[in-house]
Amino acid sequence: MSNSSNNNLRLVAFSMLLLVGSDDSAFSQARGSSPDVRNKTFEIVWKTVNEKYFDPGFSGTDWAEVRRRYAPKIANVANDAELHALLDAMVKEIPISHLRMLEVKTLEDSVARSFTKTGVALRDIAGQVVVSRVREDSPAQAAGLRPGFVIKQIGGVPVVDARAAESSLALGIPPHKVTFLDGHDSQRDVVLENRLPQPAKLANVQLLTATRYAFVESKRLADGIGYIHFTNFIVPLKAKLLAAIESMKDAPGLILDLRGNSGGDELGMSVAGMLLGKETQLAITKTRKGDDNSYKARPQKHSYPGPVVILIDEETASEGEQLSATLRDLGRVVLFGKTTRGADMDATVEYLPTGAFLLYPIGQPRTMKGTVIEGRGAIPDVEVSLTREDLLQGKDAQLDAALEYLRKQKR
Repeated sequence: MSNSSNNNLRLVAFSMLLLVGSDDSAFSQARGSSPDVRNKTFEIVWKTVNEKYFDPGFSGTDWAEVRRRYAPKIANVANDAELHALLDAMVKEIPISHLRMLEVKTLEDSVARSFTKTGVALRDIAGQVVVSRVREDSPAQAAGLRPGFVIKQIGGVPVVDARAAESSLALGIPPHKVTFLDGHDSQRDVVLENRLPQPAKLANVQLLTATRYAFVESKRLADGIGYIHFTNFIVPLKAKLLAAIESMKDAPGLILDLRGNSGGDELGMSVAGMLLGKETQLAITKTRKGDDNSYKARPQKHSYPGPVVILIDEETASEGEQLSATLRDLGRVVLFGKTTRGADMDATVEYLPTGAFLLYPIGQPRTMKGTVIEGRGAIPDVEVSLTREDLLQGKDAQLDAALEYLRKQKR
């Protein structure tokens, strides 16, 4: 989560780039920096981690020894791309998330989300890459893709896993030729376009040369139970999201669907405030200077008082898993689904002379019960797995289990 009072902004990589602004001339320089600039870039990266990384013990890594091994290699790089790859390998000697090199291409690639653009979400199920969700009124729905179908190839290239397949759909130039197995295991091909959802379900933020989108939907399910699903946390989504929660004030229960939510910025604090009736300490963050106790949710107008289930899965990351874990440890929500990715750090960026960025952690959050989410993930109270058989029958076992639980609760 984000603490705007001391500028320790905990954001996923691309929201963080808002802090540095845009400089086209700097990015043109990145195509061919001089040896002096590359050496200077190396020094900045190593020194930034040495002086600002949240743990002076560098998570058990001998950071001085890492410098001794990597410094001589700078003379052998042929271009900035090789330099950035070398620096990325260097910082990844420290086993932590939110520590890596970013380039403009990385920014543009990663803000592209398969679900928002094509309307399809994929998961690894029983050794296959399976369609787990199809957005209404999306290119995927129009092309005939359905939950339970198995993706075999994208653009003629065999898929390796769900995350890589989603990246291929998000990053590749449309239209995408998708080869899949239908419900009868017959192999078929479709052409998949990119098309964003209607504006009422979108928010966006400009990140240098790219636009990051967030998708949100809300509706009432059986027995009037409220349901809200959104793909990531960005501040421009706040008005839509808080209005959606407010609209559920009379619902007997509420489901927040954070499956596949990639994280984001301080919006998580506002969401927590909509579910808590008083100012509440959410988390404590370990920093280089000691513990930061300023992560507090402040109640929002028309907060929701009823029972809440948060749906999580293996692709819930960063802010999504921190919100889930902190509210669960406070006893405010129950988690259903699968253990999350375990990539949860407070981080910021350092702009580099080559036009690239260093993303690095400045704090490690833990819940009020002392649970560190980084490397562990948010663990569901009720573990529920998806199966291809259920998906082919139109069943979402995780959502169904949450509904059944909420039906039994009393407000």
